[in-house]
Amino acid sequence: MTMTVMEILHQGGGAGSVFSTLHLSIGLARRGLAVRFVCPPDSAVEAEARAANLEVHPLALRPHQRRQNAAAIAALLARYPVDLINSQSARDREALTWLGLTRRLWVPLIVTRRQMPRTFFLENWLASRVAARVVAVSQAVADALAARGTPRNRVAVIHNGLITARIDRPVSPEELASWRHQIGWRADRPTLGIVARLKDQEVVLRALDRVATPVALVIVGVPAGSSLEPLAAQVPQRHQVKLLPFTPDVRPLYDLLDLVLLPSRMEGFSQSLLEAMALGRPVIASGATGNLEMITPESDGLLVPPADPAAWAAAIERLIADPALRERLGAAARRTARERFSLDHTVERTAQLYRDVLAEVGASRPIG
Repeated sequence: MTMTVMEILHQGGGAGSVFSTLHLSIGLARRGLAVRFVCPPDSAVEAEARAANLEVHPLALRPHQRRQNAAAIAALLARYPVDLINSQSARDREALTWLGLTRRLWVPLIVTRRQMPRTFFLENWLASRVAARVVAVSQAVADALAARGTPRNRVAVIHNGLITARIDRPVSPEELASWRHQIGWRADRPTLGIVARLKDQEVVLRALDRVATPVALVIVGVPAGSSLEPLAAQVPQRHQVKLLPFTPDVRPLYDLLDLVLLPSRMEGFSQSLLEAMALGRPVIASGATGNLEMITPESDGLLVPPADPAAWAAAIERLIADPALRERLGAAARRTARERFSLDHTVERTAQLYRDVLAEVGASRPIG
């Protein structure tokens, strides 16, 4: 009998967590599960899900409307029953927790946490009471959840998987030329890149004071009016800094980067860092959270103390000065991303978790 599952998220933009959820759902559907994909209407992820032939159910979940969101999800479940639900983001998690606490959730709930938790102890405890399992995308996320009230015996660590469909595609000369023009690329100057939402990029900007070699730094994911703008203006003139807003397709940019940086201390398990590694880019990341599980220092990347501009400057200078080290780290990073963190592995572990949960709790009694 085919297992029917609901994958639900309130986000519709291009964050790594959104792509991870979408491609997990596609992978589950290809393995024979019936997937009902719930996402914001008229969003980028809705369009991609439809293009992948998923069964899509657009649903707008509003901020600070837990009970109304819960009622909307309950109505959707009544019309389109499932065997199990996987909540992938905050608003759906809050709404489904409310349904469980009020004994209106009749199927097992999985709660997936893709970022380091910032929720209060009570909220985490309540969600874990309702959920049959809590999936953490790294051990760091699992440990943080346990510290905030989630029982360890309900936590399963399943790393994000590499989405090769996003990176293993031809890059046209026109695309490269467009990105070269956009970032002012020059062959005689090392180009560094950060592709992430606003997460500690200021550490790298401050580090450039200590980097003697002239470099170009491209930061993608910066909204207009960001606090990074005045910091970028203070960077020594020997360097060039380009701040760009989020764009859904940065694949051609990676071909122009000599180093990829991730200074964030809040990553659950960074999809952008995983993609950079899979493309053979040498990477430097903060020695924190999920980065510790993705990178083996001196083997497939460098880890530096978080929020330490001097350490960042030293790591940048070291890799700029050593092409052989860059090549070795990049080649090892490619193997790590593609062999250890394949999407197939993530999908299979998730499907097995679903089977285990259904075998344990069934789908015929209230959860909570």
